[in-house]
Amino acid sequence: MKKIQNFLTYSIFVSIIAFSFYSCEDDDICTDEGEVPRMVADMYYTIDKTTKLEDTIFYWAYVLKDSNLTGTSEDTILIDQGSVNMKSTFAAPVRQNKKKEIYYTIAQGKDRAIKDPATGQDTVIRAKRDRLILTYDTIGNAYTSKACGFGLTFKGANVKLVTKTANSSGNWIKNIETVNTEIKDGSTTIIKLFADERN
Repeated sequence: MKKIQNFLTYSIFVSIIAFSFYSCEDDDICTDEGEVPRMVADMYYTIDKTTKLEDTIFYWAYVLKDSNLTGTSEDTILIDQGSVNMKSTFAAPVRQNKKKEIYYTIAQGKDRAIKDPATGQDTVIRAKRDRLILTYDTIGNAYTSKACGFGLTFKGANVKLVTKTANSSGNWIKNIETVNTEIKDGSTTIIKLFADERN
């Protein structure tokens, strides 16, 4: 009888451990609200709008502080930054906030330092950067993944190019097309960005 009881206890323990490992999803990043929703952007050439543009892309995502706004860059909080190397797609996070706006800076590659042979001084050449603003209307709740369960969804998403240049288009992103207005997770393309290739 004692052997059967020990065997059952051991079997239950092994089953719980196996279930714990089986239920984990390595690729899912969850918050208290579920999987982190992401604005997925696909890059295309400006000239040939059907060919994907692969490049090294750096992004920074910000939201406004809830209070004590000063009208300066100190009013924003960095919520994420990242990069993709020689890809045509990147996914930047979306976060709930009072103003219902998320600000993105998108850079074409990284800044480069060039040394002047005569003086030995470094001159930094900044990568081309553009600014996007994502706005949303409402927040919902939907099933996002096995690991995270239900999470936030952002409905009525709209993204605008807000870089100020002389010809009113961006520094390297020239146009935007919204292809989906509901952000659930990082698996659905939200916008297409049409950009110039790097010089």
